[in-house]
Amino acid sequence: MHKEEIEEVVRIAAAEVLVRREEIIKDEYDARYQDVKLLMKNYRRLKTYYAKVSPEAAVEVDSIFTMRRKTGLMMSHVDNMLRAYEAMCSKALTPDEARRWDALYLRYISDERLSVDDIAEELGVDKRTFYRDINMALEDLAVLLFGIEAIGARKNRR
Repeated sequence: MHKEEIEEVVRIAAAEVLVRREEIIKDEYDARYQDVKLLMKNYRRLKTYYAKVSPEAAVEVDSIFTMRRKTGLMMSHVDNMLRAYEAMCSKALTPDEARRWDALYLRYISDERLSVDDIAEELGVDKRTFYRDINMALEDLAVLLFGIEAIGARKNRR
């Protein structure tokens, strides 16, 4: 390829990225949001996995040991960020923000498994408000879990 042809290819690729920028950012945000949603949906299972896999047995099988170690590290990070989120919500300026922790806790963390209707009733809101609270809580949690990577995508979504 000649220099002019390479420059033309670069110009075309750059133009395509600029055109697709918003779509790329939205896709990245959606992937992070889905990761957080899946993580919270499986929170109880992951905690059980880490607690129930015997460290002694895990040492005998490298892949089990590696999975247990990774799960433990990730769940430690998640638990730290959940504590931080709980503290943030406890200092919230609006009832909506304060309620998000309760919605998240009752939906994904509490030992007592409640239906969406029961959670909404306990929070004194309708189901649509509950789902809005959960979605906002998951977005907030994405920032806590992924840091700066989630901020740009989040800002562009809202």
